[in-house]
Amino acid sequence: MNSKKNYLYVVIYNILSVITPLITAPYISRVLGTEGVGIYSYYYAITYYFTLLAKLGLTNYGTRRIAEVKNNKKKLTEEFASIYVMQLMVTILISIVYFLLVLITYEENRMIGLVFGIWVIGNGLNIDWFLFGIERFKETSTKNMIVKILEVMAVFILIKQLDDVWKYCLIYSLGYLITYICFFTMGKDYLSFETLSLNKILAHVRPCLILMIPVIALNIYRSMDKVMLGWLTKDLNQNGLYENAEKIIYSLTMFISSLGQVMMPRMSAMLSQGKIEEVKKGITSSLSFICFMTNAMCFGVLSVSYSLVPWFYGAAFTQSALLMNILAVTLILIGWGNVVRTQYIIPTKRDDIYIKSISLGAILNLIINLFLIPKYGAVGACVGTLAAEFSVPLYQSIVLRKELDIEKMFVSNLKFTFYGMIMFAILQVLQYFMGLSFKTMIIQIIAGGCIYLGLSYKYLKENMKLIYKRKDGFK
Repeated sequence: MNSKKNYLYVVIYNILSVITPLITAPYISRVLGTEGVGIYSYYYAITYYFTLLAKLGLTNYGTRRIAEVKNNKKKLTEEFASIYVMQLMVTILISIVYFLLVLITYEENRMIGLVFGIWVIGNGLNIDWFLFGIERFKETSTKNMIVKILEVMAVFILIKQLDDVWKYCLIYSLGYLITYICFFTMGKDYLSFETLSLNKILAHVRPCLILMIPVIALNIYRSMDKVMLGWLTKDLNQNGLYENAEKIIYSLTMFISSLGQVMMPRMSAMLSQGKIEEVKKGITSSLSFICFMTNAMCFGVLSVSYSLVPWFYGAAFTQSALLMNILAVTLILIGWGNVVRTQYIIPTKRDDIYIKSISLGAILNLIINLFLIPKYGAVGACVGTLAAEFSVPLYQSIVLRKELDIEKMFVSNLKFTFYGMIMFAILQVLQYFMGLSFKTMIIQIIAGGCIYLGLSYKYLKENMKLIYKRKDGFK
């Protein structure tokens, strides 16, 4: 299957992972309010860390290993079995620790903790890393879509009041479990334990742990913000405001991560064949495409946030608009870092660069959060995230500047930032005369799209065919 189709399927897969909460967000925000959304956000963030530990860095390591041996059936089944058994053992251990934590420390919301435990246990069946490694994107996307539709229906049918927060958590926990069961049924025919040995299982532990460190570090400033907000402010309303601001930004990052998920196994395979120059050309094209997208997203959000938030979430979440504006800038930074990480650092097994850059961002975010959250609440958390997201691609770019033509790529893509600024300026003038309203927002979206696409016409004309059709790039 070609990478263009893979990219579209992974976009669908990732978007569906966030679009269900986004579709239900206006309803949930009004039914549960800032407190209910904050409760969900806080305990979800804690549980998410346990799922990361259970996954043991397999999203990167597992996908890479499977992609390298996918054309050798014997090695493929051996690698799959040994990696999966390791994952299952770790999941059992992590699940025990999680439930002990819930029973000992969760006094007020123990039911929510137990419900989220279903998600932790379900990770023992999550083999998305294997399916991505063999590039079975179509099937994963289709099954995920069905489950997500069922989740949306369940939310509107079952959630009626603030006391239904635990039901809301249960719906998504069961959704994860059902999705993982579907994934497992798709890959079980590749699973064979005939040549399995303890040594083969243990051989994966160290590289997984190495790649798990940056995953945990990365999520310190992706999820730990929510944990620290609840811990340092003792006000879960702040979590609610932050959750809804991040939800829209996170949904947009799915377009970014989708490209990385498709290209990482392809780049790994190309590098194993010694096609280093073709990999670098692919990175150049990918960066242009990502910069084109992320600048449009960033300045688009900045233009409509104060109209969008009250209409979408309700007046109680008006403060989320400011938070969304701060987080919007991270889209450009995340895009740049994702391309360099998934298409060069991970495929070339430069894990030390990955670990150091992510650790730098995590430490920076942690320090800023400790100083700013107690005084500024969710705004402080957003500033910490922005600083962290800036430090990661900056460090990676500095280290790799002699291997990749970073300066040239940066300068050539600055035009998209200028296009975004021009679009933003025009839309702000429009908003000044028309005022904040739903009508204004719709006109801004249409006008903004026309302006940005018009300014980008030369790029679209000259480069889109190259991006989507190049033999070893997107073809």
